[in-house]
Amino acid sequence: MAAGKSTLGRALAAARPALRFIDLDAEVEAVAGRSIAEIFAVDGEQAFRNLETDVLRRVAAPGTIIACGGGTPCRTENMDFMLSAGRVIWLRANIDITLQRLLEAPAGSRPLVDSLRADPAALRERALTMQRERAPHYSRATAEFDSSRLDTVEQVAESVDIFLNRFIDSHN
Repeated sequence: MAAGKSTLGRALAAARPALRFIDLDAEVEAVAGRSIAEIFAVDGEQAFRNLETDVLRRVAAPGTIIACGGGTPCRTENMDFMLSAGRVIWLRANIDITLQRLLEAPAGSRPLVDSLRADPAALRERALTMQRERAPHYSRATAEFDSSRLDTVEQVAESVDIFLNRFIDSHN
């Protein structure tokens, strides 16, 4: 959550037009015809996760970069599928950067933590708890990438160059 998956994914696809970028959350919203916050509020997290799993399988294809939601790999079947479909890169951002991004996100866009936006200490604790809970799932990824530096155009460009060199160009 707030690791910069969508920011980096869009920038990677822009740098390499042969790569297709899919933001899984946006794709889920398009399929459902409503926002993730609405899906959570009306149908609950389980229904969202089921839809997310289905959409993940539909969009995965060679040459595609998928920015999955932070909870997507926490379903063992999803991580198994992602690993079988290609490389899975765990984006890790410094906790202070993550908190800054969460606080700057539009209200309603982060249903798992939106209620904590007014209490930075509680938000920090929730984010740390989620990181600890998700780490065993994320640790199955093929590799890790520090995504702390994605907050300026220059940082994004530098991160794209590093990512392409490390994970895309070196594997062609």
